[in-house]
Amino acid sequence: MSGPLLLTGANGRTGRAILEKLAFAKIPVRVFIRDEAQAEELLELGANEYAIGNLEQFDTFADAMKGAEKVLHIGPPMHAGELETTTALIGEAKKARVDHFIYYSVMHPLARIIRHHRLKLDAEERLIDSGLTHTILQPSRYMQHLEPLWQRVVNDGVHAMPFDVNQRFNVVDLIDLAEACAVVAGSARYNFGTYEFAGPEALNQQDMAQIISQVIGRSVKAEAVPIEAMKEKARAAGASDDRIEQMELMNTHYDAHGFRSNSTILECILGRPANSFASYVKRLARAKGV
Repeated sequence: MSGPLLLTGANGRTGRAILEKLAFAKIPVRVFIRDEAQAEELLELGANEYAIGNLEQFDTFADAMKGAEKVLHIGPPMHAGELETTTALIGEAKKARVDHFIYYSVMHPLARIIRHHRLKLDAEERLIDSGLTHTILQPSRYMQHLEPLWQRVVNDGVHAMPFDVNQRFNVVDLIDLAEACAVVAGSARYNFGTYEFAGPEALNQQDMAQIISQVIGRSVKAEAVPIEAMKEKARAAGASDDRIEQMELMNTHYDAHGFRSNSTILECILGRPANSFASYVKRLARAKGV
């Protein structure tokens, strides 16, 4: 590469995982961050350089884009400004003559009743129509959504999520997603493609609870958290009214439909089987000393 890959959202959970895999693949990365205090840790994770800016301040994009060969854009979760931000980034990428724009979208953006799905679908359309060489990645729910629940799962034997315990999800390991992103960023083979990234098993909460039970050697049961209880917990944690409303829309949809796909495309890109939920839980249990 003649210039770095500009990685937005680099300081988030997804961005950090992708940064590590990009660094392992020896792809030079410029991280786009809001605060210079974040830079040292991201440089240690593998970033080569950094640019200071804000995804809500579009006038910071041009300097960040200078000399970049590629862009990998990860927007903030459930962000109301997703379309405007992505459109502005696309515009600056065109001005900077960026070779490849990779957009981290969401699986099933056609589920337009969920705002962040709808906005990502609209952003995908803007990118496709931009004339830029592009790739669109559509990830499923992460296996890592277990981590905030882990202590209660272990202590109380309860795996609780705000949707029907019988609805099925092809949850995917963030490590697989990050590795696939690095593969896509490192090869022109994936240019102009749209790729759905999902895990290899269609699991409901009861399946997940059974797998966790087997791994940790104690009984775990599945429970559906009422939407109102989920909203109250989010409110107590300081979530905005908008964030709570979007969480309600998303989880109501999942409660009715689940979130299904398959791992075929992900495994083709990885060149190996995608990680199972059991392998992820074993890794998490080891990390937590269980």
